[in-house]
Formats: sequence, structure tokens, C-alpha cells
Amino acid sequence: MYQTETIIALGSNLGNAIFNLRCAVRELENIGNIKKFANIYISSPYGYKLQSNFYNTAIKLATNQQPLELINNVNEIEKKLKKNKKIINGPRTIDLDIIFFGKQVYNKKNLIIPHPRATERDFVLLPILDIDPFFRHPIEKKTVKVLFRELKNQYIINQLSYRNLI
Repeated sequence: MYQTETIIALGSNLGNAIFNLRCAVRELENIGNIKKFANIYISSPYGYKLQSNFYNTAIKLATNQQPLELINNVNEIEKKLKKNKKIINGPRTIDLDIIFFGKQVYNKKNLIIPHPRATERDFVLLPILDIDPFFRHPIEKKTVKVLFRELKNQYIINQLSYRNLI
């Protein structure tokens, strides 16, 4: 069966963030084959500032699921790991976002791919740069490497090895 390579961003800033990311990765292994891991990047909060720094990473996941099935499974993982999102851009145990789904553009009321704000955030693009710097954004028509270079705002504070996830 044909598998689509998708890029999923992971973030956490409540509790043991690395443990939360590790648990999410293990759950994602149940819905596809993880091809690559990004390093973990520590970033200052985006939006709502009265919270701890975020730990961010990304994975490349090969899956035979379609976008709606995948987002439903991703939402179930967040629920299982007790995503605690009470404030927009606020603190949470886990946040999982489908950034790219192959080269597809998908726009439904509960899912937009590519993620509409990914190109504005270094804490999203930098982990993807680890995975596939020459991936071409299907709408912007620029590589992740170029999109990262064009960023204005910088939130990244520190970097850890992806080996912390496995």
C-alpha cells in the first residue's frame, strides 16, 4: 500500500516536556513508520508570554492514512496525553500539528495543510530543516531552508539532540 510522508511538529512545555515528547513519538509509531527525527529545540513562548519555554521537535512519518484519519488519530494522542490547552498559544503537555502531508494542499474546516502559520515560526521550521531542508512548500514554492532564512522573528534559545526522544 502507498504511504505518504508527512511532517508532524511536536511541542510541550508542561511537566516533563522531553518525556511528553517521547510518549507522543511512541504513540505516533502506532499510526505510521517514523523515517526521521529532528533535534529538540527550546524556544521562548509564542503569543501568550506568561508560561515556560517550549520544547519543540518534528518527525517525518510515513503513513497510509488519509489527512482526516490522521488528524483524528493525532487528536486522540493529544487527548490520551492530556493536552491541557486552556489559552490560545498557552501552556500544554503536548501539541501535535500536521505541517505537511506529502505535497498535498488540504483545506477543510477542521484541518488545513500545509499548516497555515508554519512559515512564521522558527520553532516549527528549524526542526523541519533537520529532517528535509530541501522540501518545497506546496503553496509558497520555496524550500524549508529558504523559508527559514527569510524568517524575521526568532524564538529558539537552545538545541538538544534528537536522541533524547528515543
